[in-house]
Amino acid sequence: MMMQNDGGVLRDAKVVIDGSGDRLFKKQLRAYLRQHIETGSVRKWDLKDSTRDPLIQLADMSAGAIARSYRHDRKEASRWRDMLHDNGQLQNVWEFR
Repeated sequence: MMMQNDGGVLRDAKVVIDGSGDRLFKKQLRAYLRQHIETGSVRKWDLKDSTRDPLIQLADMSAGAIARSYRHDRKEASRWRDMLHDNGQLQNVWEFR
């Protein structure tokens, strides 16, 4: 969704995605991205296992913190999202249904 709704910002980008899925998933993901992402916006796709890449782990933890903030059954659900926001690390969150 991010790459389809980037407003033309991505140009010749290198995109790294958590690729911890099986071989079929990775093949289908690459095919989907080639078909649906604007030509020229992404120069290179790279799938990396989040257990071996600290930056993918960080992105995964940040996404998890944001996702948790939408849960109403968890105590202090927005604690980590608020921390990211208060430190200027959360500036552009898209609300999807």
